[in-house]
Amino acid sequence: MKKLLFVISNPPYANKRGTELLDAALVAAAFDCDVSLLFRGDGVWSLLPEHAAKDIGQRSFAKMMLGLADYDIDKLFVCRDSLNNRPMQLNPELAIETISIAHQQQLMADQAAVIGAAI
Repeated sequence: MKKLLFVISNPPYANKRGTELLDAALVAAAFDCDVSLLFRGDGVWSLLPEHAAKDIGQRSFAKMMLGLADYDIDKLFVCRDSLNNRPMQLNPELAIETISIAHQQQLMADQAAVIGAAI
């Protein structure tokens, strides 16, 4: 089984990048890849429990996140430094592991491919 890490580092509605990465992760999981997600930088805003996506005519990133378990995507990580630099509460319905920069580097090294990251 191919291990893929998708790195989301843009805010959820600034552009389509985060949504496209999440869609790609769902497709990869549907084809039996071992998918992990890492949120860092402004991508951590994707982990808020509620979004007003309908007000701006986009799909709710928060609702998409809740559907990850249906695709067996249960390895969710958030950068500790990115989270500490942004005053927010993570969505309590998601099991997200907070990890250090060193752990992120190891996580990336353990993958067949890392998508969405400037390494």
